[in-house]
Amino acid sequence: MDIHKYIDQNSEQMVKELVQLLRIPSVEGTPEEGAPFGKEVRSALDYTLSLCQRLGLKAVNVDGYAGYAEIEGVSGQEIGVLTHLDVVPAKDLENWELPPFDAKCRDGVIYARGICDDKGPAIASIYALAALKQSGIVPKRNIRLIFGCNEESGWGCIDYYSAKIGLPEVGFSPDADYPIINTEKGIYHGELKASAKCEDWSITVRGGDRPNVVVPQATAVIKGNIDRLSRTLLEYDAHQNGISFTAEGDTLSITAEGRAAHASTPHLGKNAFFALFDLLDKLDLGGEAGKHIRHINNALCFKSDGSGIGLAIKDDISGALTVNLGILDLKDGELTFTLDIRYPITASDSDIRTALKAAFPGFELRDGHVQQPHHTPEDHFLVKALKRVYERNTGKEATCIAIGGGTYARALKTGVAFGVTRPGAPELAHNANERMSITDLIEDTHMFADAYVELVSEE
Repeated sequence: MDIHKYIDQNSEQMVKELVQLLRIPSVEGTPEEGAPFGKEVRSALDYTLSLCQRLGLKAVNVDGYAGYAEIEGVSGQEIGVLTHLDVVPAKDLENWELPPFDAKCRDGVIYARGICDDKGPAIASIYALAALKQSGIVPKRNIRLIFGCNEESGWGCIDYYSAKIGLPEVGFSPDADYPIINTEKGIYHGELKASAKCEDWSITVRGGDRPNVVVPQATAVIKGNIDRLSRTLLEYDAHQNGISFTAEGDTLSITAEGRAAHASTPHLGKNAFFALFDLLDKLDLGGEAGKHIRHINNALCFKSDGSGIGLAIKDDISGALTVNLGILDLKDGELTFTLDIRYPITASDSDIRTALKAAFPGFELRDGHVQQPHHTPEDHFLVKALKRVYERNTGKEATCIAIGGGTYARALKTGVAFGVTRPGAPELAHNANERMSITDLIEDTHMFADAYVELVSEE
């Protein structure tokens, strides 16, 4: 059967299967036997592998950490296509037009957490591979779809898969943007901790769940003689800055509202910590806590380019460094916060550590998630093949771009990200109202099928 005819004939069923997968809330949970990332993630993996088997593909569960499906080529060489089945939480429910895990369709668009990142691309990749199998084409190379289960919170899935089975050397991940992403900045998550005592006040500040998300809401609670703070509060333009507060007895409660975005593109969001720390700084709370609040406000707030911490660096290949204050917790006289830093390929994680230690003296610095920068040359056959595919399917020029995001492409010796966000389209991953049109889903499936044919035929 013609590869594209198969996709068109099965598109309605593909949408139904995607909806079922989206209704599994596969946010990382408590580890269980056979489910290292929680039962919901394991359910998503089981569903996906079952679908692959029903479509005639060989499917293997890698101990609940990951899974894969494949068709074999004659040479034994392997092209990897890496997607993931876990999703970030959907806590800002008041900003969703439709429930995030109901996967409802409205005007040809499906709204659901994970449809862009990365369940829609995963289903498109599966149906593209099934189409290749049904076409009768004898591939020169294997095509292996690898389904990760821990991409959003540590990549333990890929580490396990790599150690047990070994990753392909060449491949792509449909987990970012078109046309082709051949450069990804380095990623450094650093946790900083210090004493934050304050004699005059009891201070609690909290916000953020994950370093790689721009914080949409942050709160502070101050207990003590809050009458001393009334003049500053009255003079502060709370509405303009997205701040609300209430005073009751000796307790002042403050809430700052922002807008979520991916940490690699902090300019697309509005970090709620920025307005909150601006106000807290003006309240002049004193003590270690007040000193740290002022320092964070000066060093990090409204300075996502790293200029406040000596890291305003960039290069011609990958662009400028970005910083996201993603998690902060101040309570019981101790302050802990986590930064997500995306750095150019000409810098190193050692450079980041040195700068942070200099910028925050007296703080204990602990490494979190660290990934090295990644770059695949434009003259590699993988990039050339995907350029041809993109131009053939869209009629537009296929250019290579650099991002601050981290995709599975960097786990490969030679890898790129290929899709699925169109040029100029809004960034929907990790945001409220994450959505994808059915038309785009089907177009992606055709694109991936065409890419498989090109890659398994390339000499």
